[in-house]
Amino acid sequence: MSAPSRWLAPLALVLALAAVLTGCVSIPDSSSPQPIGTLERRTPTASVPSPRAGMDPESLIRDFLKASANPTSGHLAARQYLTREASDRWDDRGSAMILEQISVLGDARTDTMLSARIIAETTGALQPNGELVPSAGRIEIAVTVENVNGQWRISSPLPSGTLIDRTQFTTSYRARSLYFPARASDRLVPDPRWVFVSSGDHSDQLVDLLVSGPSSDLAGAVRSAFPDTAALRGSITDVASGGVRIQFTGISSLSERDRTLLAAQIVWTLTYADIGGPYLIESDGSPLIDRYASGWRSGDVESLDPEADATTSLDLHAIRDGSLVVVDGDTLRPIPGPLGSATTVRSADISTDSSARIAAVVAAPLPDPRLTLQIGLYGGPLVTAATGLSITRPSLAADRMTVWAVVDGQVLRWARDATGAPQAPARVDAGPLTSRGVLTEFRVSPDGARIAAIVDGTALVGTLSTDAEGSELVSSVREAAVGLSGRTVSVDWISADSLVIARDVADTPILQVNIDGTPAVGLLSGNLTPPVRAVVGDKSNIYVADSRGILRLGRTNGEPDQYWNEVGATMGSAAIPVLP
Repeated sequence: MSAPSRWLAPLALVLALAAVLTGCVSIPDSSSPQPIGTLERRTPTASVPSPRAGMDPESLIRDFLKASANPTSGHLAARQYLTREASDRWDDRGSAMILEQISVLGDARTDTMLSARIIAETTGALQPNGELVPSAGRIEIAVTVENVNGQWRISSPLPSGTLIDRTQFTTSYRARSLYFPARASDRLVPDPRWVFVSSGDHSDQLVDLLVSGPSSDLAGAVRSAFPDTAALRGSITDVASGGVRIQFTGISSLSERDRTLLAAQIVWTLTYADIGGPYLIESDGSPLIDRYASGWRSGDVESLDPEADATTSLDLHAIRDGSLVVVDGDTLRPIPGPLGSATTVRSADISTDSSARIAAVVAAPLPDPRLTLQIGLYGGPLVTAATGLSITRPSLAADRMTVWAVVDGQVLRWARDATGAPQAPARVDAGPLTSRGVLTEFRVSPDGARIAAIVDGTALVGTLSTDAEGSELVSSVREAAVGLSGRTVSVDWISADSLVIARDVADTPILQVNIDGTPAVGLLSGNLTPPVRAVVGDKSNIYVADSRGILRLGRTNGEPDQYWNEVGATMGSAAIPVLP
């Protein structure tokens, strides 16, 4: 399942909002979109504070930021902290800025009024559709608090949207993934959103968001089985025998294949949000598909499980002394074929299936400075797909038939036929990456929807989109994590929504980053010996190459190891891990 913490999401929005929040603010001429979800159908009882008699004004401001975490009834809980006039003027719709390290500083005070400033650090902006955009910066907001009938209340205009104390946000909201099929296949791709879940069922919110479609960042990589005419019919209700009933209108025109795909989106979105089935899905009062009239279960769409782990019979590999080897217990064994006997292998990627395919970057004999990208079957003959002065570590797609690599600064994609022979490369428009500097790493996520890259030492993430003509392009590029120090030297996906980063710093060189907008989290570093040169991983293990060799950080019963374990056969070498 997911790794210990979940993390990350367009920075321009955050910066724009931060600019609005600095100093005194005015009320906008137009309102922003409604807050996320269908919060009025099943209104949770949020555990947020209410104004207490005799509160001092500074405490009132702090509790207002906590009460703003409850979005129900137009942020009624937070409006209790405002004068009637301030409440009438407050446009609470739109984005919510998440704040930490909050200070409330009084500037001028009388018996009936306090002028104060809220000074805080931002960690993200929650958008109306539940996306959390990461941010890092300082904001300052001027507020006025007045004594009304013996009680302090905020009277000054407030910025559009909301301001939320981060601790209260993490108590009241949860990251949940919606699932949408990839454009070129039925593989389901996670689209993380944050939903208000305090003391209540949030299935309505999740299904509403599913019907509304994917986030703008992901739209170029996925589609939806829900047609534009689809709508929920009433509220989602519990079934006496167990499970929930979900009624739709506007989906009667769907084929059985699309109905099955629509059901899979619902089943896996609710299943991984811990909302149990069976799921009785109806179209205009009739079962979505007759044979599932008693409800859909996860086993009915098991082949579309987005969290199913890829299986492989291959063990950890490594590149040592220019040869590709298998780590076999305490020994290193060259793989069959030319890569096992080579002395100039620079990097490689191996597919996770029984008929594994492989892509490797191999240096030409000196003094020739060129590199070649070689593709083929594991242990079998290879064909040269490209030649260049620089070629990044290749990235194999989940379909095992597609390879990406950056050759002399250009991102290229090779599709392969049934024999494994690569076709002519297709150019991937990666302008949002290459315009930033030198591209030294390009990794495609396991579901093929996203990319992680390193440009001039900065880790970036983006979407691998498809345009109207069917050409691939990189879009929605942003920093994988904001505010990081040091240069990123290696990056890899450990799941479809989580990646791991290696930096050239002595303190906490390995970070885990999730795409749900939360901050990066440092992994154990006590027994690593920098510099760390490479990192690879999956849901179970992360491998790094430091100055001594390769080390592993694993998970047992869902819990991470307490220290990095040496991969003994590689110690004392400059081996680089390669994980199928």
